[in-house]
Amino acid sequence: MPEDLANKLDRLVASHFAEKEREAAWELIRDHYNMLPQELQDLYSDVQDLYGQGRFEDASALFEQWLDEARDLGLI
Repeated sequence: MPEDLANKLDRLVASHFAEKEREAAWELIRDHYNMLPQELQDLYSDVQDLYGQGRFEDASALFEQWLDEARDLGLI
């Protein structure tokens, strides 16, 4: 397989899994927010505050941190 095609496939697979992970995260937040550890609830509240202030890049970066912590806890 040509290297260029292999790289494109790798990016496609990574993108697909990242999308599935985000869907799982939103489902977790939507359906089980009150059952999340307080640390994740607080982090998500901060994400919402930043988003509400129009600080979208900061909110996105903090959501990435939320995802990392949820992964570390085995929630997604």
